[in-house]
Amino acid sequence: MDAVKILLVEDDRIIASLVKKYLDIRGYAVNHAEDGVEGMKEYDKADYDLIIMDVMMPHKDGYTLAEEIRAKDPYIPILFMSSNNLPKDKIKAFRIGADDYVTKPVNVEELLLRIEVILKRQKSEPKVEVGNEDDPHQINIGNYILDFPYQKLSIGEDTRKLTTREAELLRFLHRHRNTLIKREYILQEVWGDDDYYKGRSLDVFMSRLRKYLKDDPTIEILNVHGIGFKFLVQD
Repeated sequence: MDAVKILLVEDDRIIASLVKKYLDIRGYAVNHAEDGVEGMKEYDKADYDLIIMDVMMPHKDGYTLAEEIRAKDPYIPILFMSSNNLPKDKIKAFRIGADDYVTKPVNVEELLLRIEVILKRQKSEPKVEVGNEDDPHQINIGNYILDFPYQKLSIGEDTRKLTTREAELLRFLHRHRNTLIKREYILQEVWGDDDYYKGRSLDVFMSRLRKYLKDDPTIEILNVHGIGFKFLVQD
């Protein structure tokens, strides 16, 4: 079995060396880039299974790099590793489509566990080949159609491109439609854990999905205070 390929984009050479050392020991194949520009070049050279990146870097910051990579590949997991620990920084990362966010100083054991969770979740959601007309991931949600592999939400002639997280969350809600879903369960299944900041991010994503689905009155996302959400769809 080929080793999991990880691209590490980090301008602090000491941190990069430490993280790379531990990942190498665990059997991961790691390439290191020292800034966002170099990171993009390295990304274009090979097929990676995961990208770990800092936020504040010379030449090109991590947010910009993540947006550029997301435009090319909506599937590849992205984990931010940054000293920026304010809620607004984490929320911005998740809005871009980050799969996780770890603050510095980095606890390497925690980082390794988070990587394992991301890769396990990625493996359990295999990509669907483009052009498959019998694509089981094309989901009817009321009057909308969610094309999960392409991350597109359509109603009539209107089509909206979703982020990876938006598509995953909407598909999850549809699978559990018309039932009460606890916040903790959503965070564990879609984000990988129920961290406080990811809970704040969940509220942002729910608000956005409400806006995206507003043209179908048969769909409603209810917030059950202190418990979770109900995704109501009249089948």
